[in-house]
Order: sequence, then structure tokens, then C-alpha cells
Amino acid sequence: MNRTITQEETEQLFQFCRRHYVYHYDVQIELVDHLASSIEEQWKQNPELSFDEGLKNAFKKFGIYGFSKIKKQKERELKRKYNRLLWKYLVKFYRWPKVITTFVSTLGLFLLFQVIEKSIWIIGSFMLLLFIGVILYHFLIFKKAKLEAIPGKSFLLVDQYSRVTQTYSVIAQLPNISFQTFNILGLKSIENIWILLGLSFFMVALTVFLYGQFFYVPQKIKEHFLEQFAEFAL
Repeated sequence: MNRTITQEETEQLFQFCRRHYVYHYDVQIELVDHLASSIEEQWKQNPELSFDEGLKNAFKKFGIYGFSKIKKQKERELKRKYNRLLWKYLVKFYRWPKVITTFVSTLGLFLLFQVIEKSIWIIGSFMLLLFIGVILYHFLIFKKAKLEAIPGKSFLLVDQYSRVTQTYSVIAQLPNISFQTFNILGLKSIENIWILLGLSFFMVALTVFLYGQFFYVPQKIKEHFLEQFAEFAL
């Protein structure tokens, strides 16, 4: 009968990961699985090999920066995964039947540009509304619905959830950027219909993107976390 990793040895592997600066539990699980498989594979060849010696041999395969590389790889995988989810969400608004809502919104905004002479006020008001919306979202929604793990446990998924706040600083600058651009160009209004149509398309697309970034993606991350680590959620 082949020798297998015991529960006590599994805990030692988790401690080993923590000693090597891997603090995210979801990354630790993956590393522990790799290490345990490697040790058990060695035991098939040499059943008398000690656990410590097997662990030392297994760790050598990762190299000096092996653990940090796996952590970065995991971060990239998560980022790509949720970027793909966001992209799929955005594309839905330009496919039937949601494209009707997107088209009507874009057309309505374009007609508004035709009615109001000073385009700067429409663009500035839109950016200001986005800024106010982000502030309200942060204090009234995000903080209350925040994903948190029990004390003593760190998760890469939780960090990914919290990263939506990184968009705040960009949104906060949009009203200022808009007015500065108009001032530099010496414009108060835009008369070219193609530019106005492009602006209308961009403003609607930006709204859809931000809704997906602040509501859809965080909800998906939360669902995935609860599916995998429900016992660690607060």
C-alpha cells in the first residue's frame, strides 16, 4: 500500500507555505496540493524517505522564486478570468435584445447634444453624475456588501474583490479632465455630428462598463468565493 500524506503533515505543509511568505489561503491550497503530490510520488519510489526530506526535494523543484511566481501567476489568472467575465457582460449590451436599450440610450444622448448648444455642459454634467454615483456606491453599497473573510485568513479572491476601488481615483478625475480638455481646445461646443455620435456611444458604453465593474464583477467574485470558501466568509 502506497504511503500518503496525513492530516498532520498537511498542516505542516500549510505552515511551510506561510513561512515562505505565501499568506493567501487559496494560493496555499494549490501549493500544498503540489507539494503533497510530489512527496507521495517520491514515496512510491522510496517508501523509507522521510517527510522532511521529501518536502525539501519537492521545494527544490520550485526554485528560489518558485512560490512567488505561482502567486503572481494565480493573480494574473484571476485578473484575466474576471476581465473576461466583464467583457462578456459588456458584449451582451450590444447584442439582441439588450442592444435596443443601448441603441435608444445612445440615440437619446445624441439628440440631447443637438438640442443643447453647449456640449461641455452635457459632458461635464455626465462626468459629475458618475463621480457622485461612485461616491454613493462606495459608502452606501460597497462598504455594506463588502466581501470579508474571518480574521486570520487572507484570500486572493477577497483582494480581487477589493480592487474595484482602484477605479475610483480615475472616475474622480473625469470631470476635471473633461473641462480641462475643452479649455485647452478653446471649445464650448462640438458641432461635428460624427464626434457627437462617438461621444454618445462612448458615454453609454462607459456607463455600462462601470455598472459591470462595480456590480456585476464583484457579485461574481462573491459567488465564487462562497462556493469555494463559504466557511471562511463573515
